[in-house]
Amino acid sequence: MNTNNLPVLLVLLPLVGAAMGLVVKQVQHKRVQNILDWFAAFLGLALPLFILFLLLPEVRVGPLVYTVGNRGSILGVAQRFDGLSWLVDFMGFSTLFVVWIYTRGAGPRGGLFTALFLIQTSAMAGMGSCADLFNLFICFEVLAIANYALVALAEKPKAFFASFNYLAISSASLTFFLLGVFGFYRLTGALSYEGIVKGLAALPDGGGSAALFSLACICAAALVRVAVMPLAGWLPDAHGSAPHAVTAVGCGMLLKPPLFALGRFLLVFTQAGGVLSGIAFPLWETLGLIGIFTALGGVIMALSQSDVKRLLAYHSISQVGYVVSAWALASPLGFAAAFLHSAFHAMFKGLLFLTVGSAVDAGNNRDVYAYRGAAKFLARAGDRGVTVVSFFIAAFSIAALPPFSGFASKHGITHSLEQNHWKYLILSLVGIGTMASMIKLSRIFFGKPGEGPVASEPATPSAAMETAPSAEIPDEAAYAADHHGIPKSPYRIGFPIKAAMLLWALPCALLGIFSSPLGHFVAELTGAEHSPVPEDLFSLSSIGHSFLYLCAAVVLYFVLSSRPGKALTHHIRDLPRGFYGLMAGFVAALCIFAAGMLL
Repeated sequence: MNTNNLPVLLVLLPLVGAAMGLVVKQVQHKRVQNILDWFAAFLGLALPLFILFLLLPEVRVGPLVYTVGNRGSILGVAQRFDGLSWLVDFMGFSTLFVVWIYTRGAGPRGGLFTALFLIQTSAMAGMGSCADLFNLFICFEVLAIANYALVALAEKPKAFFASFNYLAISSASLTFFLLGVFGFYRLTGALSYEGIVKGLAALPDGGGSAALFSLACICAAALVRVAVMPLAGWLPDAHGSAPHAVTAVGCGMLLKPPLFALGRFLLVFTQAGGVLSGIAFPLWETLGLIGIFTALGGVIMALSQSDVKRLLAYHSISQVGYVVSAWALASPLGFAAAFLHSAFHAMFKGLLFLTVGSAVDAGNNRDVYAYRGAAKFLARAGDRGVTVVSFFIAAFSIAALPPFSGFASKHGITHSLEQNHWKYLILSLVGIGTMASMIKLSRIFFGKPGEGPVASEPATPSAAMETAPSAEIPDEAAYAADHHGIPKSPYRIGFPIKAAMLLWALPCALLGIFSSPLGHFVAELTGAEHSPVPEDLFSLSSIGHSFLYLCAAVVLYFVLSSRPGKALTHHIRDLPRGFYGLMAGFVAALCIFAAGMLL
């Protein structure tokens, strides 16, 4: 087989698996359904990982460039599979495979879920190697449609509303994306990145204000999917209501491929030189500022939440801010640092959603102020330590404590921003806030069931006693207490759930230690001159700074636990949100990008 054709299989195999998932719905025999479901996952998730290993020697030599339909790079559907594409696809397929294993125990399951899950996977793989705008638009749409449906699989009114809200803002933003595509096509007669840049370079002013407006439309629309401030309002509602597996994928991994796809397009402008570089560099600087304030705004909102899943969803926004701030450096080293944190974040944030999701399912409570004794509930559900240990490994990772994975990747980003002191300072404050929020979240695992201070911190109506979505959990009346007063949960934590957690917990615990060779591997595939991981990562100074931040986080936690602190967080949590606010945020982002390029 021609090696150039192998990247196409990364897109096609998940679609074949999705078709098989739809066939599963027509089969009546449960055993046959299960076999076909596993085979569909093998085709769509496991086999592409094997193909990626076959492609690794090729992308180390150079990118694989091809066009669908043999129409040429100017008119055809252009694809470019390079080292960054390989890294993004490996992150995506490995993450989705672990989450699919988790669904075998926790749900959702069935042919419809598998089909939607694999359609989403195919769009993610296509996005990783897009080299033309219209194909990128198709990938955005397919990914979003599958995600709308997966969010709605929770089958709760709140999930249906959140899914519709996400659909509305996403569809509205993609209208502007198409407007940007139309603008570039009218100026250049091309849709491929290469053709657009060549066409603009031939114009006296590089396309002028029409090119600026088209680029602003595309950036603002694409960044809705990345969930940066002020475009992130859809994410906490959508993924706070979705099934845990869908949330782990959506918040942990699917926010990053749109950013890398957009970055590939902007990088073509940067490398073109002349007038086009003058357009692109102010946009990179604007993205850097947005990334920094997204990291700060996300952690402030996370500290204010009472619902455990909304807390984690806002943390995903904050961590995306880290990635954007490094990506916006527009250098190979920045790309390497951004990817390394993206990959580690996909693991530890996915693990946080799976462990916390299992805890709220076992105890039938999502209120971080009221829920206590989750470890005891988990033991009653058949888990005597895997979930709790996995949670703390993930929490230590996102808090960037040594020697866990987040310690290496966050230091890589802050190290790349050291020359910009105010950005470094803000990210340091964000790190302290992240630690404080993990202290707040970890309280659910301790204490006795029912001893949380409910009266002192009432949960929002949407959060109070809201059962996380799972097909295995009946209503609350089905819970019967034993002689210790601890409910005997009908929710069971079986082998697939534990296996999925361990598949992420072990890398989170070990990859920080082995981050140096991994950093060199990422640097090689992204074209960076050296590893994004600092050589003095485990110096006494770096470790000392981490523990100083931890002490500051403990102080911050107690400040926020005081009466004035609770009043402040309650006020922030109750800020109004809705579709009109999302649209206002989109318009604001559009104006910010346009102003950033003009000023």
